[in-house]
Amino acid sequence: MELGEQLQRLREEKNLSREELAQVMNVSRQAVYKWENNKGYPDIENLIKLSDLYNVTIDELIEGDRSFQKK
Repeated sequence: MELGEQLQRLREEKNLSREELAQVMNVSRQAVYKWENNKGYPDIENLIKLSDLYNVTIDELIEGDRSFQKK
């Protein structure tokens, strides 16, 4: 599973809208959209925040996305 799919699934499990997540993360709604559609990736600081918010490890977030791992 690509990172974007994983992020969307986790957000939906928490019953958060993109707007709500953007507010919690202090980013734009467009940034969340890009992450979830694999048009961009969160930086390491935001990956840490996401892993804390979703109660998963960073490894769990990125393990299925080979293209992200290469970056």
